[in-house]
Order: sequence, then structure tokens, then C-alpha cells
Amino acid sequence: MSYEVLARRWRPLTFDDVCGQQHVTRALRNAIRLERLPHALLLAGPRGVGKTTLARILARGLNCAQGPTEKPCGECDDCVRIAAGTSLDVQEIDAASNTGVDNVREIRDSVRYAAAPGKHRIFIIDEVHMLSQAAFNALLKTLEEPPPNSLFVLATTDPQKIPATVLSRVQRFDLKALGPAEAFERLRQIAAAEEIEIAEPVLRALARESAGSLRDALTLLDRLTSGLGSTIGEEEANAVLDLIDRRVLTEVVEPVLARDAAKALQAVRGALERGIEPSRLGAGVLEQLRDLIVARVVDDPGPLLDGSPEEVAELQERARPHAPETLQKLFRVLLSRIEDLTYAPRPDHVIEMAIARLATLPDAEEIGRLIARLDALGGDSPGPSGGGAPPGRPGPGRAPTQSAATAGAPPAAPPPPEG
Repeated sequence: MSYEVLARRWRPLTFDDVCGQQHVTRALRNAIRLERLPHALLLAGPRGVGKTTLARILARGLNCAQGPTEKPCGECDDCVRIAAGTSLDVQEIDAASNTGVDNVREIRDSVRYAAAPGKHRIFIIDEVHMLSQAAFNALLKTLEEPPPNSLFVLATTDPQKIPATVLSRVQRFDLKALGPAEAFERLRQIAAAEEIEIAEPVLRALARESAGSLRDALTLLDRLTSGLGSTIGEEEANAVLDLIDRRVLTEVVEPVLARDAAKALQAVRGALERGIEPSRLGAGVLEQLRDLIVARVVDDPGPLLDGSPEEVAELQERARPHAPETLQKLFRVLLSRIEDLTYAPRPDHVIEMAIARLATLPDAEEIGRLIARLDALGGDSPGPSGGGAPPGRPGPGRAPTQSAATAGAPPAAPPPPEG
């Protein structure tokens, strides 16, 4: 029996199941209910956020035996066939593999055939931005005036590559990447349903590493269960997925904040000896500095930080003694240094020197105290008469002033005449 990966097993079948895209599902449901669905849609967004899934749910809603409906039953013949990808009324085209004008002409010819009574012909074109310019031109007339009961759903991860002539003929919906909290909650629900015992920090790490793509997060979870079974601990997960334990990052960042360069470099060397790539270590330290800045300047940083309430409280406690300017300067300096990692012959040396630089930077508060002290010394220095600045050189066009010793002396007598 073949194994079905989690991303396919947990693909949403209704609008209610879609995670994190309420702004799009609400609009599509209203369009179905009010019978105001446009004939061409564009679903744009990052990979793995539900573009093709939404297109299939929309197709089921239109062709369901109880439809058109915003809540397809999932049990009638049409719903089952659409879910299995065998429906004759729903055609999916991969534009990345079918980029030419001939492929679009086949679609255009297929549009001429009417759907079954009461049904819709739906054409889902995935990665539509990969079509050639000639293919886009061949599609224009069909997009503008399709036959009755025909619907085009275009999906793309790069809408900037779609010609303006196409964009003007479709109604666009932008899907967003999932936030860490949304992805974590969905992963927690799926893990519980699959009877997977997994540590909470691992789920948060999966949500963070997936960068808002739930499909990527489920792929990582599949990778863990394949290697570790149904009981997954934090250390084992970090080893399998090459994740960086946040405690390792803390061991680097804390000496930097304490201006202990020796201890910071020892922590960097220890992280590199564990097999952590210099680029990943630099990105991890940069992320933790960002979290410290947020924890320092925001009263309620919980929604902006990826962590449990205890971890958020710990970040706030660590950030409190440090001025926001100091943390921001550390962030900027590290960002400028890690850009050299890509082309450096020894990236490990680059990250070591970057951390050493951070650990030897003066605090913003210390710089402020020095400036204030210099200002005070400059204002208190006495002049020749006990206060004020000493006399300077005369400016241009001004005669030098007489000294106090010569100001009251009589003028010198003129020399006697000759002869």
C-alpha cells in the first residue's frame, strides 16, 4: 500500500478548512452565494499557501450536486471526481510544462464544448506566469469573452511576470504566507490527529523554517516521522532537519551583549564544531537580535514573536538592560558583515570576526555619556579674563585690536624734519 504524504492527506476540501486565507475564502463564498462570480480569477501568492486547493474547492462548489454552493458536500459523484482529478468538466493545466501557444490553442478549442446541464467548465492554469508571450496573446480573447458557464482560474507565484493585458481581464486575489502562530496551531492539530508526539519547540521550529508555507511545514513533519517515528524530541529533530537550537544562539548572543569577546568566540567555535553552517549561524543570531529589539520596544510583543509565553517573557527580561539603539546597531553591523559569507574563502572566519566586532562595539549609552562629558568640558573651559572663549585671530577685513598695555600710552613723536 502506497503512503500518502501529509500535505495531500490534509489538503482542505472546503473553504472552512483553508488556513490563514479568510480574506479570499470570504470573497469567493460571497461570490458563489450572490451569483456574482467573475469568469476569470487570478490567485497569486507564495508556494504552498493554497492557490490550487482554493481553485479545486471552487470547482466543487460550482459543480456539486447541491450547488452551486459555498459548502460542497464532498460525497456526490462530481465532488469525488474533482477531488480525484478525473472530472471531465475540470481541466488542470501546468503552465510550467505547457508554455507554448499550441497548448493554449488546445485549451481554447476545449472551451467550445459545453458542460453538462447545470454544470460549469473550469480551467485551472497553474504557474500561469510561465506561459510565453505568444501563448498569453492567444489566451486574451478567450479570457475576455469565454462561453457561458466557463471559468478560468489562474494561479501564480510571480504575478509581476503576467502581462498587463491579462491582468486587466481577471479578478485578482492575493494569498498571504501564514504567520508562525497560524502555522504552529495547524501543525499542532494535525500532529494530534495523526497521533504524533512531538515537542512544542519542534513544531514552532517547523512553522518558522517553512516561511509561511504550510505545505513545506507538513513536508518537514513527514521527514521527521520517517526518520524518528511517532515520538519526536527536540534534539533528535534538530539533528534530522539541521535546525539550530535556540540555546546555541543564546550562548553566542549573551556574551556579545556582555561585551565578552572571548566567550562569544568560544560559543561560535562550538556551534561550528557541531556542524552548523556559518551562514545559518549568522542568520540565526540576526533573528535573535531582531527578537530582542521587538521585545525591548513593544509593550506586548507576543503577536510579533515566534515563541511560547515563557519564551517571550525570557526575551523581554534579556532585552530590558540594553538600550534599543545598542541592539539596533548590533543588528545593522551583523547584517553588513554576513553579506560577505557567500563569497568568502573561509566563511567560518568571517562569522567569527563579525561576532568579535559585535562584542567590541561600544554601547550607545556609553557613547552618549562621553559626548555629554565632552560638551561639559568644552563649556567650562575659562578664557583670558576668567570666562568665555580666548580671543581668536581677527576675521578678514578687520584690524587687530590693541592690547591692554598699549591702549592708554601716548602716541610716539614724529621724527624731526631733515635739513
